[in-house]
Amino acid sequence: MHVKIQHVSKTYASGGGYAVKALDNISLTIENSEFVCLLGPSGCGKSTLLKLIAGIESSSSGSVQVGGAHMSGPSPERGFVFQEHALFPWLNVRDNISFGLDMKRLDRKTKKNTVNDYLRLLGLEKAARLYPKQLSGGMSQRVAIARALCLNPRLLLLDEPFAALDAILRQKMQEEMVRIWRRENKSFILVTHDVEEAIYLADRIIIMTPGPGTIKDNIPVSLPRPRIRTEAGFIQLRGKILRLLQSDEPETGDLLPLACITNERLKPVLN
Repeated sequence: MHVKIQHVSKTYASGGGYAVKALDNISLTIENSEFVCLLGPSGCGKSTLLKLIAGIESSSSGSVQVGGAHMSGPSPERGFVFQEHALFPWLNVRDNISFGLDMKRLDRKTKKNTVNDYLRLLGLEKAARLYPKQLSGGMSQRVAIARALCLNPRLLLLDEPFAALDAILRQKMQEEMVRIWRRENKSFILVTHDVEEAIYLADRIIIMTPGPGTIKDNIPVSLPRPRIRTEAGFIQLRGKILRLLQSDEPETGDLLPLACITNERLKPVLN
């Protein structure tokens, strides 16, 4: 799914009559079937930008177009996977995955076949009858990804879905994510602060500055897949990106009196 972001800024109302600018004049294009990573330090607006693309939030200025249409709120065409998997604790794995399909009013056979397909794709067949409290962190995230994909979105948005996993499981999930992206042939946008994760996954890495978030660099990743983290090209690109990130001086964001902000829609701060 094609995404076009033009001159987007986002300002939140803060306490004491001030406003905080989270994003400043972002322009970016995502191509069909492209895997893009948004990379930057905590507080640089990566998750805010992802929520704007999802339609969960609206920009203060500028425009977001998805699939050639201006953003008008959330859509089943844009799947979203949060850092916290947000599974329904009273539903088992199968029912968590099928939850969105229930609202589409599919016939029983179609729904069953769709859920079975994603249970196989994510390696969850043996866990179909388990409940969230019985799952590991990695398995819970697999369920969340299956739930998003089974609605057949054209764009999948992932907000640091592997941040809470240990290093070995995180690498395994990254390998699974590449496999899923190749099979699904959809556009993926993943937020991360992990340089190696971005290099391993992405066709392109968007490096963002500390808040207010702007785009510092737009780096194509031409390394062949599967990517090997110990190869020279991988290590060289890692060094280049680390130097770009380390060259930024930490900032606290633009703090302006609310009276100075005009023609901008303000909302409470969301982390």
